[in-house]
Amino acid sequence: MVEKENTQFLRRALFLGILQFLLVTILLGRMYYLQIFEGAYYHLLAEGNRIATRPLVPLRGHIYDRNGVSLAQNETSFRIVLLTDEKDEIEETLEALSGLIALSQEEKVETLKMVQKKRGLDSLIIKDNLTWQDVSAVELHMADLPGISVEVGSVRKYPEKQCGAHLIGYVAAPSEKEQEEDSMLSIPGLKIGKGGLEKLFDLRLRGVPGHSAFEVNARRKVARELHQVASVPGEDIHITIDARLQAYAQDVLSAYESGSAVVIDIQNGDILTLVSHPSFDPNLFPQGISRKDWNELRDNPYVPLTNKVISGLFPPGSTIKLLVALAALQSGAIDKTTTVHCPGYIYVGNHKFHCWRKEGHGTVNVSRALSESCDVFFYEVAKKVGIEILATLFQGMGLGEDNLLEDFPYSKKGLVPTKAWKKEKKNANWTISDTIQVSIGQGYMLTTPLELGVAIARLAGRGKKLIPRLEGRDIPSFQDMGYDEKHMETILEVMNDTCNTPMGTAFRWRIPIEGMEMGGKTGTSQVCRITMQQREAGQTKTTHLPWKYREHGLFIGYAPVHAPRYAIAVIVEHAGGASTAVQAARDILLKAQLLAKEDVL
Repeated sequence: MVEKENTQFLRRALFLGILQFLLVTILLGRMYYLQIFEGAYYHLLAEGNRIATRPLVPLRGHIYDRNGVSLAQNETSFRIVLLTDEKDEIEETLEALSGLIALSQEEKVETLKMVQKKRGLDSLIIKDNLTWQDVSAVELHMADLPGISVEVGSVRKYPEKQCGAHLIGYVAAPSEKEQEEDSMLSIPGLKIGKGGLEKLFDLRLRGVPGHSAFEVNARRKVARELHQVASVPGEDIHITIDARLQAYAQDVLSAYESGSAVVIDIQNGDILTLVSHPSFDPNLFPQGISRKDWNELRDNPYVPLTNKVISGLFPPGSTIKLLVALAALQSGAIDKTTTVHCPGYIYVGNHKFHCWRKEGHGTVNVSRALSESCDVFFYEVAKKVGIEILATLFQGMGLGEDNLLEDFPYSKKGLVPTKAWKKEKKNANWTISDTIQVSIGQGYMLTTPLELGVAIARLAGRGKKLIPRLEGRDIPSFQDMGYDEKHMETILEVMNDTCNTPMGTAFRWRIPIEGMEMGGKTGTSQVCRITMQQREAGQTKTTHLPWKYREHGLFIGYAPVHAPRYAIAVIVEHAGGASTAVQAARDILLKAQLLAKEDVL
């Protein structure tokens, strides 16, 4: 009996021993597996609890004008950063923080939303551009603010403010869609170009982000920095704009409700001035524009957020007559001696097309027709030339040209209508009436101020295919478009007469300084049609109508007349006539020449 019990005891002891051996073996095997095969993984997890990383936003490159004047720069700022690894105490932290600095309920809610969306990031900027008083208050209570730190950053500033805002653009935080398309844009504090040159040159200006690794305690308070990989600053950009002329042109146009102007150096294509009025302060955007400011800009009837030089579409009015004349001379439809009698109107079928001068101009040749802007002469000439020849020359001069300014954001191209275009878009045949309307820059015809500036630069440059640019210092060689030299000379002589002879439409506003005279062509473009009843009542102008129904005033020109250097296009919207545009162009062209003279001295 005893022997049997001993045998059972030994069996049980052996079983337990084997079981213990198996358990120890499994335990040792598991420890070996975790240590040898999974060691790196768990080491990384442990380090993740001890080490936090923070992306370093690179300094954005500066933008300078042709003379080194800063147009977009960075200024030092302080910001509060929250580590988002631990989320349990975030609401308490934000509540404590709001007792120290101005942190609205809206900002706290937005921060909590961003924390949920940005789980993969280690840090989040709660508030930027702090005052020194705010920084001192946060630093003093840092022990009670787990996960909070204050760091030095930068904020984008635009010293010229409204001057050139449409050209320079602005930066702002990327949208959710943009962050989804490019993960780098999720870096806290990173701003990207949202318009103008900031958007055009964004990748060059942005730089390359770095990162900082630091050790934190259980409350996510920074203990020490472990290492840092510095960010690479963005590239500085030097553009062709002259900030002095830009500011002057902005001031000139500020006398009117809405307008735009562009000045181009005929020798190299440099854009010296690109102004759209009214403007806005781009400094409103980098830190987030308020709803009040945004609504005021958005709802302004003069559309201050639109860059009218590159995206405003306007009928070119009588400025197009220069190109109609050149097309007629080039095609052989007329010569310098060809005359047309202007009684003040012509009939096409039953429709009566009027000249701007009710009593007519009498018998005129191309020179007089241009300098006095006789409509009837161009009605008759356009009928002879035809829309296809006209459209080809218009396009060669830059109207409706694709990508005229190197993919400038939100730019548009004008419309040069043709028979094929009308058939496709309107499902109708082209008529003589359509050609007549195009001959005076009305009907379907649309252009941008930039296109008109390029057209006058190519004319004043004697048929060279000038390419406008915003960057570059070399002297380019422009292609000769093959226009007859004597025809180009005729057009230039007429533009001189328009501004510098008593019968010219711009004579009253000429530049009366020897060696600085300008040449050019005035234009008005209708916004609403003058009815027969209004004409019979003597109402041939729109100045009595509400602002938005008045004619646009246009002027394209160049200076000096004997050695063309500066080309200009000005549009004053709903001015009721061309006089305001001529005056603005005269002042800007004179300023450009005076500045050039100062620079030489």
